[in-house]
Amino acid sequence: MTFAGNMPKIDIIASNSDGSRTVYIQVKTKRRKNWHSSIVGSQPMSPKADENHFWVFVDLGYANTHPRYWIVPEWWIKDNIYKTHQAYLNKHGGIRPGNPDSTHHSIDESRLEPWKDRWDILGIFG
Repeated sequence: MTFAGNMPKIDIIASNSDGSRTVYIQVKTKRRKNWHSSIVGSQPMSPKADENHFWVFVDLGYANTHPRYWIVPEWWIKDNIYKTHQAYLNKHGGIRPGNPDSTHHSIDESRLEPWKDRWDILGIFG
């Protein structure tokens, strides 16, 4: 089921065939370079044994290429954004250069490599 509107940060709700597991998915797309996100909501997090919230990063590429996918647990991406942003701030004396109030966060494909094509972690297929 897809959503538009009142479901904050959830684009798709999916479940297995018997309805015993439901997952909530936020989709991030790009055509080139990096995905764009925010530091808002990022925080240090530990693995969740039964995570049911995920982000699916989609590289739409060019017109004659197939999309590529990275399926990432929400706890992991929130933790990764937080740690990456803190490291960035530490390199710049604790203050974001340019626009200190900006919440923008860029996500490079290389950070997501362990999650490429990891549809299995959703736990809703076969």
